[in-house]
Amino acid sequence: MKFKKLSVLLTLMLAFSTFFASFAFAAEENMYKPKLVALGDSITFGFKLEDNQIQPSPNAFPSLIAGGAFDVTNLGFPGWTSSDLFNAMNTDAKFSPAIKAADIITLNIGSNDLLGAVGINQIIANPGAVDQNALLQKVVPAAGILKQNLTSIITKIRTENPTAPIVLYNIYNPFGESTDPTFALLHNIGKQIINDGVPNVLPGINQLYAAAGQVPGTFVADAYKAFNGNQANYIFGLPKDLIHPNASGHTALAGLADVILDSILSKEISFELSSPTAETTDPVTIEVLTGFHKVLSMRWLEGTHTAKSFYDNNGALLGDVINGNEFKVQKNGTYTVYILDSLYREAVRTIEVKNIKDKPAPTPIPIPTPAPAPQTVVKGYAIPNTASPAYNFVAIGSIVLLAGFVTLQVQKRRRQDV
Repeated sequence: MKFKKLSVLLTLMLAFSTFFASFAFAAEENMYKPKLVALGDSITFGFKLEDNQIQPSPNAFPSLIAGGAFDVTNLGFPGWTSSDLFNAMNTDAKFSPAIKAADIITLNIGSNDLLGAVGINQIIANPGAVDQNALLQKVVPAAGILKQNLTSIITKIRTENPTAPIVLYNIYNPFGESTDPTFALLHNIGKQIINDGVPNVLPGINQLYAAAGQVPGTFVADAYKAFNGNQANYIFGLPKDLIHPNASGHTALAGLADVILDSILSKEISFELSSPTAETTDPVTIEVLTGFHKVLSMRWLEGTHTAKSFYDNNGALLGDVINGNEFKVQKNGTYTVYILDSLYREAVRTIEVKNIKDKPAPTPIPIPTPAPAPQTVVKGYAIPNTASPAYNFVAIGSIVLLAGFVTLQVQKRRRQDV
């Protein structure tokens, strides 16, 4: 097994030691590193984690998920709202291929939608002038746009990648409880807008995320709960930054994804095998029915086998490769199919084929006996008179000539005797 393959697999096993322990044999000859695509704003970008930062930080939470086991494409951008992200997904050429190739997608967007509507800087500058009712009225239209954009973003993702799990982060309150009047005000405003809501005026914004999480394959990471009461530990704070998570905050965000991925990976992948049951003398096609977005290996062996049976002592895969999700078998028996997916989950299924009948022995083709040659039977019919008078005259002339010759010889003898 190549060193690169072993190192990546060990990283995955360390990240999820309990789960991956049973999959020590899940390795391909050409090791595939799972791809994680991170969509979002400055939080995804890892804003202020590095000095003079112009690129997404390698210490931002997407790169920390599963202990760094993923090949991460960080498409976060500072200052983006949900509208900015959705527009980029439709116009920026790098988004579509990245999303299509992803095995895991994280989505952290919406904070700037609310910050823009609330006007944090104005509140900090003049907290005594805050009219909370007027403030809520500003948030209502922003919440409507955010709701629409969340739906559109997830729909767009699902159109381009139907099966990759989406880890959707809800909004955390960056302001913890405080004895300072200004920050206490900010904490209460954030709690009301993000979590509690106002009856008949504004639902808690995170209700929108809970609703979006109902889309199959979408899992909500509860950043609000993780950060609530931990803002002093997870947010930079004064004088550096009041909104963005520090290194501990990014570790916490990555941990939320780890819990979700652990729950996903602990579920056995499912697939079905199907084959025709009508009697036949021809080979039978076995079809593998699966909806996996990315399968690293799909193979089959004759007989009943476990997943370990598909690896030799060196970790190389055994069995016949299945192309086009189907393969043909020539005889009755039990066959085992093995699948390894792009998240290193593996599963086997067996199917019994018993409808192939032996072809009947070919019937010898008889060699025909030659028919006897036809024989001509002569019957007693009169021969037709076909002679012409010329032959009669010849016959009579011959007789007269012979008679004259005989007479001449007789007379000649008589003369000799005299």
